[in-house]
Amino acid sequence: MGVALGAHYALVRPERIGLNYRVYDAAARAVLAGGDFYAATPDSGLRYLYPPVTVLAFVPLAALGPWPVGYAAVTLASIGASAVTAALLVRYVESLGYTVPLSERLLLGAYVLASVHAVPSLAYGQVNHLLVAAFVAGLVWLVRDREWRAGAALAVPALVKVFPAAVGLWLLRRRAWRTIGAAVGTAVALTLAGLAAFGPATYRRYVLDVLLPRRDGAAFAGGLDPTVSYVTLRRPLSVLFSTADPTWFAVGAAALLAPVLAALYWRPTGVTDRLVALYGTLTAMLLFFPSLLLYYVYLTFPLVPLLYHLPRGWGRRLFVGGTLVATLSLSFRSVRPLLGLFLNAGRADAVAAALRPVFSLGTPVLYGCLLTLVGCLVYRVETDGLSIPVAAGNDSPTDA
Repeated sequence: MGVALGAHYALVRPERIGLNYRVYDAAARAVLAGGDFYAATPDSGLRYLYPPVTVLAFVPLAALGPWPVGYAAVTLASIGASAVTAALLVRYVESLGYTVPLSERLLLGAYVLASVHAVPSLAYGQVNHLLVAAFVAGLVWLVRDREWRAGAALAVPALVKVFPAAVGLWLLRRRAWRTIGAAVGTAVALTLAGLAAFGPATYRRYVLDVLLPRRDGAAFAGGLDPTVSYVTLRRPLSVLFSTADPTWFAVGAAALLAPVLAALYWRPTGVTDRLVALYGTLTAMLLFFPSLLLYYVYLTFPLVPLLYHLPRGWGRRLFVGGTLVATLSLSFRSVRPLLGLFLNAGRADAVAAALRPVFSLGTPVLYGCLLTLVGCLVYRVETDGLSIPVAAGNDSPTDA
């Protein structure tokens, strides 16, 4: 599916190639010219949305030549980062006692680089592959109790994308104070570097004009349009309670997710319990914020280890089923063109109309994520009321 999507971009929608990188390039060139990089927009009309310090990473690429040069460099870096991510996943899965043959290593590498969730970032020139590598490294170091490294690595995606900072909930639950301290220290150091380079006025503009509007509350007023590709519990709430103030949709999403996290956080007694709790944290992060479909890649760890390590039972069945459903990375905007490939116009219109209520309440990624959370809860119930330890030979804390 990822390869098919990549071919679609290349052959049908070539204007999407480098879509995000052209924004980074325009911002970097504005810096070189002494201009306002938050006002710089390429032909797409998009603008730079990351903290001021991050634009410094793109300035050397802009100095190399036209934007395709920098885009090629970011693509190569993304391929390298994906190889690192896959290697970290393989090593961690093997540490749990599994043999990962070459065929599975290649599949894991292909999944990280070119799954249906990863290909958009690769095509757009997004930095998600690089940030996911840092995120996975930080989480692997966290479960291995290398807290200082973990905190520094986790701070980078949290600073750039903001929403990954929600992993702090699990850090607090684990009382990983050194990780928290390292993450905060890294974020502060990078922010001070940005202040030194651009001054407080630029940061003020970032917070007021860029960061706060990204909450996009107006999009949920009266019910989120089914063609908007957000993955969030605010979508069904906005449809079911369309007359409510959009602020309440965030409150409602938090209220629905809090009991799930509380159950998964209750007395984790082994490696699998902790992986499940971490997965619940990251999925709740995805479902609380107005996340894009391509942000599903931030679940890569512990999603992949859990596909190996969850014990047989209904919890595993639901988790695997939910993962398969989430692979259908579609919004309603894509449904009618996709149906048109297999059905005549009349039937395609009829099926699309029938599917509209389903996509109004959620996308397959949302439904899949919810199903995996149910699987996590069922797994904990299957281990005797969310608290019984698993035999040390199967799930020893020393395995991780």
